[in-house]
Formats: sequence, C-alpha cells, structure tokens
Amino acid sequence: MKRRTIRSSGLFGGRRTTTRRESSSLRRRARWWNVFANYRYDSWDMAKFEVCCHKYADLSEYGYGVSILNDSKYGFATVGNTMRLSLLRSSKAPDDNADMGRHTIRWAILPHRGPLGPETVRAAYDFNNPLKVVSTSAGSPLLKAGGGAGGFSVALTGDENLVLDTVKRGEDGEDVGDGELPVRGGRSVIVRVYESLGGRGRGRVATKWAVKSVYKTNLLEDEEEEVRVGDGRFEVDLGPFQLQMYRLQLVD
Repeated sequence: MKRRTIRSSGLFGGRRTTTRRESSSLRRRARWWNVFANYRYDSWDMAKFEVCCHKYADLSEYGYGVSILNDSKYGFATVGNTMRLSLLRSSKAPDDNADMGRHTIRWAILPHRGPLGPETVRAAYDFNNPLKVVSTSAGSPLLKAGGGAGGFSVALTGDENLVLDTVKRGEDGEDVGDGELPVRGGRSVIVRVYESLGGRGRGRVATKWAVKSVYKTNLLEDEEEEVRVGDGRFEVDLGPFQLQMYRLQLVD
C-alpha cells in the first residue's frame, strides 16, 4: 500500500507518515465533524483555497492555541502554522468596481491556554454581539419580559460546551402568524441549543414564564416528542455538534 508523508496538526507543523487508506478515512472524518486539517492530504485539499468559518477559526495543540475572531469575514485558509483570513474578495466580474472604496473591518486575535474550549466560543459570540446599553423606565414591559433587573427570561446551565443560541416566538402562534402557516392555538417560544466543541453535553433550561408543555422540534418547528418539564425547567442532553430546538408552550 502506498505511503505518503503529511504534516501534523500541531502549531509547529512536523511530519508523520500515513497510508492512502488512512488519509482518506481521516479526511472524511474531518469533514464530517466540520474540523479542517492544516495540511493537504491530496489534490482535493490542494485545490481548496479556503473554508467558511463563522465567528471564529482556531489552531490549537495540547498546551495552547490561537483563535481568530471575526464578525463579517468568513474565508479562512490554514496551512501548517499559518492562518489567513480573507478581508476582501475584490473580484472583477461581473462588476469591475466590486469592493472599491473604504472598508471598516473588525477582527481579533485570541491566544489561549490548552486546546479549543468554551472561552473561544463565548468570546466569538461577544465579539459578534457587543453589549448594548439601553435606557428604560422601571415599569417598562421590556424589563418585565426579561425577568426583572436581576434575571433572564430563559437561562441555560450545565456543561460549558452547550450554547443557548436562539430564543424566538413560534412561527405559527395565533398572535404572530402571517396566514401562511396553519395557526397553532396559544402562544409558544422556540429555544435552540447546540453543542459547540464535539463532545456530549448535558444541561438544564430554566424560564420564568409559565410553561404548560415542552416539545422537541425539527428546524421547521414541527413537534417530535414531548420533554418532561417541571417548575419551568427541563433537561437537555446533546451529542457532538448536535443542534436541538424546543417549543415552550406557554400557559394561556
């Protein structure tokens, strides 16, 4: 069986030997987990200019690593110990004047100890969603909806690799529907949680709203199975990189 020498995934490069069959298997697994190698297995990888990474890209080994955070530029290319972020495409067809003019671009470098962890995920979210100060009166409905000055309407606790990504109204609620979907009785809130680092994650979602029932849903918000809920709390258990949505049916 033919053998080849390829670069290792450490920050300092290095070399190791692998078979063609091992190389193909590693490439398939890397693409399945949305993890991209920093060396080129074959002609497919050599032809790949860059990959799309929203919010951040990271290059790590056991002891330390470096993350590049971004809020609008997603083209990353990493070969060996060099990470590149494409800031402008500047194509000339079909528009000769594409990307001309002054641009304001935000990006940041985040060194960290150990391998990729929840600190990078949190920093990337904060970088994309900077804190905003909003003035309001003490009796504002916004303050009441947020659970008061000292709390949140929905909160996730548990393993740090879990991310509470979205809290939104159900698309088919009787008070928010636009007539394109069958109307569901009552009011509902959709909560989306995902696992961010490639391992199992367990946690608990808690809300201050009066919740009648909770259901797992698919991306179209179709109900799949009921989840046990008590006192506004329910458990979540996700696999590697799993995304799960829940419908919180509120008390009328």
